[in-house]
Amino acid sequence: MRELNTVDIYCQVIDNYGDAGVCWRLARSLAEHGLAVTLWIDDLARLAALRPALQLDLPTQRLDGFSVCTWDAEIAPHQPADLVIEAFGCRMPAAQLTAMAAMRSPPVWINLEYLSAESWVDEHHGLPSPHPSLPLTRYFFFPGFDLRSGGLIREQHLLAERHAFDAKARDAFLAQLGIALEPAEVLLSVFCYPSAPLGELLKALHDGPPVLCVFPGGLPEGCEALSAGAVRVQALPFLEPDDYDRLLWSCDLNFVRGEDSAVRAQWAGQPFIWQLYEQAEGAHHVKQEAFLRRYLATFDDDLAALLAPAWHRWNGKTQTASGWPALVSALPRCLVHASAWAGQLGNQSDLASRLLGFARKIR
Repeated sequence: MRELNTVDIYCQVIDNYGDAGVCWRLARSLAEHGLAVTLWIDDLARLAALRPALQLDLPTQRLDGFSVCTWDAEIAPHQPADLVIEAFGCRMPAAQLTAMAAMRSPPVWINLEYLSAESWVDEHHGLPSPHPSLPLTRYFFFPGFDLRSGGLIREQHLLAERHAFDAKARDAFLAQLGIALEPAEVLLSVFCYPSAPLGELLKALHDGPPVLCVFPGGLPEGCEALSAGAVRVQALPFLEPDDYDRLLWSCDLNFVRGEDSAVRAQWAGQPFIWQLYEQAEGAHHVKQEAFLRRYLATFDDDLAALLAPAWHRWNGKTQTASGWPALVSALPRCLVHASAWAGQLGNQSDLASRLLGFARKIR
């Protein structure tokens, strides 16, 4: 078995906060295994929005059990770690690859891919890709939802902390955020891209059960005017990742976007609707359908018939308005399935454990 003591993670922030969030969570998760982890990131300000404790004027600093270093095109080559991870197809400078190739025992080189439930992921997970000119091999590592994939990022104590988050802890956390629920009010969190049919959702809920929609990071433009009838809206500050987890645990329904918040919504064990990052030629719709086939497999037919159209509408696959009030009324039944799904995933090993197990077998 190969000995692994150090890890380099390279993160190029393309858009929004998901790239930075996933890499930060992976770095923290690997550090929990006792490795010396360095996160190299090209947009420190974006990561600092998630972790305000970061100091933007420091090119190297320690936080959350690992090192964070600014990565730019002019940085000199450095001593490669035992395990080198390129997140989401980012490319290290040629000089750093040369430094890796010059080592007597080159590091394990991993390309961490985006999350997908598509069937081809299992077939491509772990495949090697030799460098065309250097004595290096990169391996593709795909996060996923079954044992043939790379799994999902999950901190070692996450599920225990979620189970310990009882009604008293929930009330205290919501009070800390300034959230005061009215009797029988349903709590929704909404984190979405601008293309989501938010106005349609809020208007449809006006005549249904009482609902409070909270928006971490602030209210979208024009949203406050839609607070009427049975619907209240409330802005929240941009939450740090652990507090965002607690918000997901606290809500009856979570609207999430991108990869990082979608995974955290699944660990929350609460009903959720995932708005996938929009891709050319509707590729995100294919990913959505692949996930729904897995997620809804154990749902009652009538519940699946409520939830699937809501996902389709929220992701722009159809223009037909979904039965939002009926879905909100069915949330207690959806909760049973969401909790079971989280338990099913929790019985599997996490991404960091699988990644280290895979890398230690590379000769």
